[in-house]
Amino acid sequence: MHSLLSLLVTFCTLNLVLTFETAHLSTFPPPYWLPNHHVLQKRSLDTKKLIDEESCADDIKRICGVLPPGTDDLTVLECIQTYKPVDGSELNEQCQHSVWSHTVSLLGDSGIKEATQRACSIELGEILSKCDSDSENTLGCLLEHKDELQSVPCKAFIQRIGYIAFSDYRLLPKLTNKCQKDIDKHSCGRLQSGSLSQGKTLACLQTHLDDLDSDCHRHVLKVSEQQADDIKLDRQLFLACAADLNTLCPNIPTGTSQAYKCLMHRRLDRTMSRMCAEQLARRQKLISADFKVSRGLARACKDDIRTYHCRRDVSDDKDIRLSQILLCLEGAMHNGSKVSLDCQQEMLDHRKILLEDFHLSPEIVSGCAEDIKKFCDNGVQVGGKTIHCLMEHTRVKKKKERISPQCQRALEMLVQETDAGEDWRVDPILREACQPVVDAECSNVRGGDARVITCLMSRIGTKNMRAACEAALLQIQFFVARDYKLDPPLYRECREDAIKSCHAKKSWSDDPNHMDPQRGPLVLPCLYRLANQDDNAMVKLKSSCEEELRRVMRQRAVSVDLEPDVQDNCLDDLAYLCPLKTGRGEETQCLQDNLDKLISKCKDAIINLTEQQAEHIELNPIISENCAEVLKKHCEQEMKDGKDEGDLIECLIKHKNEPEVRQEHYKCRAAVEHFQLISMKNYKFTFKFKQACKPYVARHCSLAMSKADVITCLSEIVRNATLLDQKHAISRDCRQQLRAQLLQQHENIEFDPKLKAACGRDIEEHCGNVVAGGAQVLECLQKARKVLSPICHKSIFKVERQQLTDSAVDYALLNGCQHDISHFCHDVSLSQALECLKQYKNEAGLDPKCRALILRRMVEQSEDYRLNPALQQSCRPEIRSLCSDVIAREPADQELEGKVVKCLKGKYREKKLSVSCARQITEIMREAALNYKLNPSLARSCKSEINSQCRPSGASNGDEGGEASEEDIEDGTGSVEECLKQLLSKNKITSPACRLEVASLVEEEKVDIHTDPLLHQACKVDLEKFCADVVAGGGKQIECLQSYLQDTRRVLEPKCKSMLLGRMAMFRSAEMVRSKHFVFSQNIFLPILFSLNLTSKF
Repeated sequence: MHSLLSLLVTFCTLNLVLTFETAHLSTFPPPYWLPNHHVLQKRSLDTKKLIDEESCADDIKRICGVLPPGTDDLTVLECIQTYKPVDGSELNEQCQHSVWSHTVSLLGDSGIKEATQRACSIELGEILSKCDSDSENTLGCLLEHKDELQSVPCKAFIQRIGYIAFSDYRLLPKLTNKCQKDIDKHSCGRLQSGSLSQGKTLACLQTHLDDLDSDCHRHVLKVSEQQADDIKLDRQLFLACAADLNTLCPNIPTGTSQAYKCLMHRRLDRTMSRMCAEQLARRQKLISADFKVSRGLARACKDDIRTYHCRRDVSDDKDIRLSQILLCLEGAMHNGSKVSLDCQQEMLDHRKILLEDFHLSPEIVSGCAEDIKKFCDNGVQVGGKTIHCLMEHTRVKKKKERISPQCQRALEMLVQETDAGEDWRVDPILREACQPVVDAECSNVRGGDARVITCLMSRIGTKNMRAACEAALLQIQFFVARDYKLDPPLYRECREDAIKSCHAKKSWSDDPNHMDPQRGPLVLPCLYRLANQDDNAMVKLKSSCEEELRRVMRQRAVSVDLEPDVQDNCLDDLAYLCPLKTGRGEETQCLQDNLDKLISKCKDAIINLTEQQAEHIELNPIISENCAEVLKKHCEQEMKDGKDEGDLIECLIKHKNEPEVRQEHYKCRAAVEHFQLISMKNYKFTFKFKQACKPYVARHCSLAMSKADVITCLSEIVRNATLLDQKHAISRDCRQQLRAQLLQQHENIEFDPKLKAACGRDIEEHCGNVVAGGAQVLECLQKARKVLSPICHKSIFKVERQQLTDSAVDYALLNGCQHDISHFCHDVSLSQALECLKQYKNEAGLDPKCRALILRRMVEQSEDYRLNPALQQSCRPEIRSLCSDVIAREPADQELEGKVVKCLKGKYREKKLSVSCARQITEIMREAALNYKLNPSLARSCKSEINSQCRPSGASNGDEGGEASEEDIEDGTGSVEECLKQLLSKNKITSPACRLEVASLVEEEKVDIHTDPLLHQACKVDLEKFCADVVAGGGKQIECLQSYLQDTRRVLEPKCKSMLLGRMAMFRSAEMVRSKHFVFSQNIFLPILFSLNLTSKF
């Protein structure tokens, strides 16, 4: 069965009709193509013709002019049918009855057969044999099979009869019989008076198509199919659109198939009359209900419909919805089959029709009725605006402003039926809003296969993107994002993987009502999981599928609406926590900021999304938008690799503090630091850290709640193994990533939430004016350690242990000494950077700021043996056996203020240390001799003497906590210690504690001349000359030099002799002080001990 649009192609009688409609003719010539216009006369010589009816003689002459005698009824009826009453003049009543009688006689079954026998004698029998035996359907049979006729005169004759038949529904016998009840039910009865009333009953039935009885419904569609051949067969449409045809389609012959198509293409033209638009809408609704009502589609796609079995399980006499045909043919194309170009063009036109008028989709009419009334001005908006209104209310955050679930399902079906994600041109709103953007940005992109839509998505956030275009684009993409099939490239490349691994169905268009894994929310997450598996996973996606997935993820990152898992689970949280966040990426960022406040389903969705962003930073729209130039300049190699697995964010973190990034790309720096803050919520938010350390977190840190907890847990395990010379339980890759995380924490206190919480009040009090970043706040707290609150002091001590155990996590040192590390320590591991720099701290070429930083770290190390890895390693047995009582008396999580080192110095003096431990103590004492700050006990005990008598030149008065400023740290001259020793020898130290501390220092230095760098420097030549064979330690080298003081033949250098004599005086003074201290201690200790003994006896 064919669409009636074919009737427009096969003949040209419209010229005759138009002539009738424009003027009264004095003559009425027969059609030029009719070999004998008296064919009908031969029907029956005894039958009276209409032209011979006396009641009509005057009216026929008035309307048709002078006609030849014996003119056949068909010609006269054609003339009368085109008559338009003027000044109320109509046919007289007797003539009206005569016209009706002759029309019924002509169109009756016997009349039709007899009339067509002459014009179609050769083919008539063959055509009638294809129809059923129903004697009342001869006219319908002829119209239905007209295109199969070979005879042009026969085709034209049947079409002429069709014009007459469709002027009045009563002339269509089956329709009259089958639809009488519906005519009565819907009050569709109309008086057929005047040309403007012609076909109104049929048009009324078509308008109520969805409510008709099944038999009537079927016959109305059958007649509608027959009308499709010629616009004039739909009298209401033709009469309503006559003027529009002249203005909008002036070059289109009315009697051709192009007339319908032209009007359809111009249906959104603002100049089209309202009556014509309404009649076109009625016609579109019929096409939606039965694809064969569109003659162009039925013809162009006939072979494809048959090839791909689009009528499967539907008998030939049943109507098939347009959506079913579109889904079938679109499915064939998406599954790789060929569909003719003509059919594709027709499909495109009809997809546009469905998106222009929601009335053409019964599911939307029924499922969205209340929503349209509530949100969309009761559906008065045209051109697809109502559909987009509903789409917009699918995305809103507030529940009361969202459409119903059944309405959303209806919209999902419509988007699939129209394949809206495949071609931007099918959606009138998108087409109008985005045309300027396409012209500017995507003019070289070929339409179809989602190419232009992909181009448009990539331009979101750019200067040429328009708000209206972005809004319409995201409204469509909301639905495309929920069904992987609606993205053609994605479906094409991932279909096999989806079927094999994600239980997707094989067909693109199975059942439009399905609610199964074929819907995107189930298939896409499955594909994402497969794409994000480890390299050694058993199931691997095709590389082309992975590439398309990355494209899709990158596109959909611009809005939370395009992340179905997030949008579906987080609407309530978005409405409550993020109502004002509407910018690109802001909603996702807001949810990430409030991760701990989210409901469980939303939290899981955001965790998954953030993990994806951590692996592929392009999925973070804020970073992608603001860091493009920084990536291009600093991360070229990482971008060339093409497979971002946390490399790009790592690169951005590395370069975020570059001067030009701080000044020119501050938004990029802010975006990167914000992501660093987010990543502190969960260790999985740092891809490389997660990949390297996941098994160790599960094994050793299962109770850790946050990333900060995980870092603390793992770093303690690594540190203990390092200090105890044990085999690491943590892999090298994990240790490396752990270093990177600690380095980030130490760079900005914001990245260490535990430290920030512990030191919040201290930061306000002591570092309120310090800007976060560059480790400045941390350095400030370390300088103020003596006045910090206990909890903050404890936390800072932990940080110092991390930094001084492994220099690779000391941001201030690595940043402040970057040039010097590359110059002096380029071949040394960063973890040993401090130890290396210590060796070069007195080099002339060393940056003064770096030197000050090195000395500050050395001062920190001197506070506690646990901050000096080399000392810990070399003196572990001695500390355990000789100084354990000191450790037992002090808090475990605070500095021991040099007490263990002081203990070791005493054992050094007593010669109880191993060679390696003694070597470490010697080095510590030598450095402390040049910088008193490296001897905490001395600095603390002699604070008053240093401030009043031995202050370094240019030093300040110190702070309230007794800590000297950075300038107070000596430059390595040893002047302060030398001054104190001179005061001791002159008995000018008033403080007993200071006097004892200096005396102990002098006696310790007596053991090894290397611990007294000033004396060693003064006597260096003499040591080489006279004592080269004497082993250092045990005071032997000093004794050797002393033996030459009285030797007249081998004389010491004057400077050495003078200083040596001075040291000997100091030795005596020190011995006296310590002797007095011993006696004093005995006098106090013995009575107490005696008292305790007496008490115990009783």
